[in-house]
Amino acid sequence: MTQEHTKETYVYDLDDGFLDSLKLLSFSLDTFENVETPSAPISPHPQVRKDYNYYKSDLHRYNLKRVQNNLPPVNEDEFENLIETQSIESISGSDSEDEFDSEDDNSEQGQKVDSLIKKLESATIVGDSQSSSHLNTKSPFILFGSDSVPSERAVGIYKALFPEFALDDPLGFLKTEKDKTDSKSAILMIGGGHFAGAIISHKRNDLKSFNNKDSVKMQLVNVLASKTFHRYTTRRKQGGAQGASDNSRGKAISAGSSIRRYNEKALAQEVRDLLAQWSGYLQDCTAIYVRANGPTNKKVLMGYEGSPLDATDKRIKRLPFSTQRASLSEVKRSWVELSHYKVVELPKTEIVSDKGVAESGQERAANSTVKRKGRESEDKQDEEIITILRKQKAPKLLKWVKDNQIDVDTYRIAPGSYAQSTTLLHYASSNGLAHMIQILLVNLKASPQVQNTNGRYPAEVANKDTKRAFQIARNKLGESYCDWDKAKVPPPKSKEEFDEEDRAKVESERLMKQKLLEAEASKETAKGSSIKSFKNDLAGLSEEQRLKFMREQRARAAEARLKK
Repeated sequence: MTQEHTKETYVYDLDDGFLDSLKLLSFSLDTFENVETPSAPISPHPQVRKDYNYYKSDLHRYNLKRVQNNLPPVNEDEFENLIETQSIESISGSDSEDEFDSEDDNSEQGQKVDSLIKKLESATIVGDSQSSSHLNTKSPFILFGSDSVPSERAVGIYKALFPEFALDDPLGFLKTEKDKTDSKSAILMIGGGHFAGAIISHKRNDLKSFNNKDSVKMQLVNVLASKTFHRYTTRRKQGGAQGASDNSRGKAISAGSSIRRYNEKALAQEVRDLLAQWSGYLQDCTAIYVRANGPTNKKVLMGYEGSPLDATDKRIKRLPFSTQRASLSEVKRSWVELSHYKVVELPKTEIVSDKGVAESGQERAANSTVKRKGRESEDKQDEEIITILRKQKAPKLLKWVKDNQIDVDTYRIAPGSYAQSTTLLHYASSNGLAHMIQILLVNLKASPQVQNTNGRYPAEVANKDTKRAFQIARNKLGESYCDWDKAKVPPPKSKEEFDEEDRAKVESERLMKQKLLEAEASKETAKGSSIKSFKNDLAGLSEEQRLKFMREQRARAAEARLKK
């Protein structure tokens, strides 16, 4: 085992010796690239007349093969030219006169089409064998070999960290960027009424002492400018922005909805004013990382008149990992995650050398077909289980796991458009599928201690309401089932206890509303004594109840102002 590398992991300040030890790893395209199989035949060409006879023709068969190889279809004239120019010598038995030429030319036509298809397949295989690249990975990292890490591991640096021009030579970029002192990047996060943004220098802080509140890496982040905003735009306990609710259900008429609409516009204006102030910074940034879920949030940042951000700007990238609520500390944490290399497991695949591939063309074709079918089967499985989980059908989930002989702890849903793959329990937890969490834990005995590729437990990606399912399962399964505390699961509670808490909360809210109505009806009471009574009423409430009471009061006051 090689000596473990213990030096600096910040990619913009790597040790020269460590940089020199890095070797770029290349991988074969057919092993890593997702092959998209069309769910229905794609229209070969707008000029082709598609009738019953067409779908029985050689042209349709040839175009299907082209579509499978990500090539554009051809029309009838182009197909005829290909047939005419196809070498007769490439067809078996064509160099001598056929004794069965009385059967028209159908046999020769079929041979030519088969030869064209074989030629297309062989060309694709040759192209695949030569497509060895360091970018051909499903992971969000570019991988480097090094003597400083174990042989079965690799140094991983996020692809998003490299500008487009540096992707061809990432090592060269790291070496030249190390000597620069004025490089900077921006991180912008918006969602749920929260905005956080920062301009971060690639040259870190030079601190002499550190506090215990944040990690050392976070304290070293050199923030040149930062700003956070928060506005009440999301419906409590329901989720979703007010604008999205208006678009799907129609415009609601209430004091709360009016406040949320106003706050959405105010937040958008505040963010756009800030971006205008930062336009100089943004022009100088090497990269701009954006986390904006949904089209509404994206329109706040770009696409409007006078926006300093252009959606076609190659510097604008998505953060390749999941993030929490937008805040300055989350921006710093994201920069630390992005700018420090990781030591990761090498992919279980053959690394292709630059000299080419030793396999014969026929073997490559067979292997490619097997891999493609395997991927198609996995994609189909993923679609099935995602549908079952979203519909929260417990019997179907149990049957699917049994029929497919699935290990719920090791099965991974393919990442698709996301950076990480996920277990069934992670998927159910992150999507608020409380009933499925119960079934996976109690019935299928899934482990809550399995981490995703981002190092997070299923309970960590759950919201407050979904965590109840973990607590109920902990109560049912007992403390001996696993290390619940390590899995970040809150203390155990029964469903009855939660129901009792909910009833008490509803009753408390009812009493608060009743007190509010009584206070409004009692206009004869002096203002001073009313305030004193109001404070006394709030004294016996919890912090959460007090905040909800105040929100209700503000909403009523706003509604009264709107009626004037």
